Amino acid sequence: MQDKGSTPAVTTEKMEGIPLFLIPNAISILIRKHGDAILQIQVDRKFHHRYTVTAETLTGDSVTVNPESPAPEEGDGHG
Repeated sequence: MQDKGSTPAVTTEKMEGIPLFLIPNAISILIRKHGDAILQIQVDRKFHHRYTVTAETLTGDSVTVNPESPAPEEGDGHG
């Protein structure tokens, strides 16, 4: 578990000049690249119908499973 005073390391990646019809493709690329580390994806309209897609992701050791609360084993809590 992280210390209450520490903040996770966040990285921002931008894809600029994306036309409207390619926004789903740009988001798909970011999701395949970063997976579950993505915190936020933001799409902003810029000039001449072009968009900027920004993804904020956790980096390094920030993406870990809490060992104090492991995932339940298969079959737990059913029935």
